[in-house]
Amino acid sequence: MKKAVILFFTLLLGFAKVKAQINWKTDFEAARKIAFKTGKKVLIECFHPECTHCIELNKNLETPELSAYLNNNYTNMKLNLTDLEQVKLLEGKNIRLTNYPIFLFFDNDGNFQYFIEPRETPQDIIRQFEEERGNSCIDCEKSLELNTIEKVRCATFQRLTKSYNKSNTICTKFFNELPEEEKTKIGPWNVFKKVVYSTNNDFFKYYINHQALAASLEQNSGREKDVFITIIQQQIKYLENKGEYPSWEIDSIKTYLQKMGANEKQKLVWTWSLELSNSLTKKDFAAAKALCKKMSEYYPDVTTFGFLSEKINEKSSGSEMFDYFTEIKDKWLSGLKEPKQKLQFYTQSAWYYGRNKQKSQCANALDSASQFGMSLTEKNSLLVKYCQ
Repeated sequence: MKKAVILFFTLLLGFAKVKAQINWKTDFEAARKIAFKTGKKVLIECFHPECTHCIELNKNLETPELSAYLNNNYTNMKLNLTDLEQVKLLEGKNIRLTNYPIFLFFDNDGNFQYFIEPRETPQDIIRQFEEERGNSCIDCEKSLELNTIEKVRCATFQRLTKSYNKSNTICTKFFNELPEEEKTKIGPWNVFKKVVYSTNNDFFKYYINHQALAASLEQNSGREKDVFITIIQQQIKYLENKGEYPSWEIDSIKTYLQKMGANEKQKLVWTWSLELSNSLTKKDFAAAKALCKKMSEYYPDVTTFGFLSEKINEKSSGSEMFDYFTEIKDKWLSGLKEPKQKLQFYTQSAWYYGRNKQKSQCANALDSASQFGMSLTEKNSLLVKYCQ
């Protein structure tokens, strides 16, 4: 009898340790097909294993009540933000996360339409899901009847989806509808940090022109500068990906950098890639050469020559920059030490020679490149591409 009682309690303790399980899917397309058949939308939990709130959320997801709710209502996936293969799903859908943990909702066609930043307890998370069931942020910037919370959510959605113009529209709208006395308070500043990722909206322009206010809202810790720098970096990256942009975009970035105390050299370091791309796209080769010369004066090393030449290779199609190459090639080559650097030099040299119709020098450069790691297959491909 005693053994039976011990066995009963052992089994009872064993059952108590069993965690509730969410039926996690591992493939998005398979999950989408299931969602289409069942009517349960795809829900992706995005987490980072070292994030404290993520760890707490994952504990909550093991509770019977919350796991049953998600299994009954959604087709569930879990995405570890340290797994590069899993992150490719977000990149493929042009989603850029800035906060986690977060739940992402997708329609049956696989389109991202909504998100939830989870609360702290299982009961609150379920209540949150019920309150926001069926909501969508698609085209939310067009709505004329958004309350403050909905505006912030809409702006966050546009940032998540990197919707540049829509983000600027909703951020400007949100800021301009704030009472003047509210703009100096911590609430709007916290919203600013959460939702703004471009310099081209009234929200950013206000705080960059009132840096003392921003500093006070960060207790004069200097963190406001990090916020501004991050937004400017995102603006530069957006323009680089866009490829073509008006000159005023570069001028405005320089103005903002100057407001933050940057000198001419620092401004050039930030904007040289944009300026060079813009000059080459407009075929203003005199401006491109002047910029390259200035960069080389500031940073006379092989890395600078490599960066500049790769950008020239990428953006120009003729021989207009060949005289720039002949001017720097000896300085460039003399400073090279690593095989990888020499491979880059000879590959870029072949491009310059090929564009200038110097076929034998082009082929010789590729022969030299093959001594520093270029495969025969790549060499033959570039012979056709550059030297013929």
